[in-house]
Amino acid sequence: MATGRFGSPANRGTSEEELADPMSRLILHVHASSNNTILSLTDALGKVLINASGGTVGFRKAQRAGFEAAYQATAWIASKVKERGIPVRKVEIRLKGFGAGREASFKAINSVTNWPVCRIIDNTPIPFNGCRPKKARRL
Repeated sequence: MATGRFGSPANRGTSEEELADPMSRLILHVHASSNNTILSLTDALGKVLINASGGTVGFRKAQRAGFEAAYQATAWIASKVKERGIPVRKVEIRLKGFGAGREASFKAINSVTNWPVCRIIDNTPIPFNGCRPKKARRL
């Protein structure tokens, strides 16, 4: 098994079976920002198979950040998976950000597809006392 920096395993969370067959578990990355929702479907090793966003489904400007755009983008990914004949055994959902697309993509997977969701992970970056805030505005 390959090791990454600092001596830890490079493929953390990936079993020997998944290294042999990376298509055994698919990962749906959901990046829900306040302006857009970007979805990427990858295999277990991180190779992108299909990606979509609110803009690629036909929404423009502020509509891209909405619930409906994320729902339709997830449904579009599901239709592409069916069209390409990609076998779906297990799906892991990785959420990032606080946008409206978080719930929308999860609801779309449950209603549009019958994919078995094995894990839901929240990868939202939370600062531990990060950057200094702007000075208070005085009127």
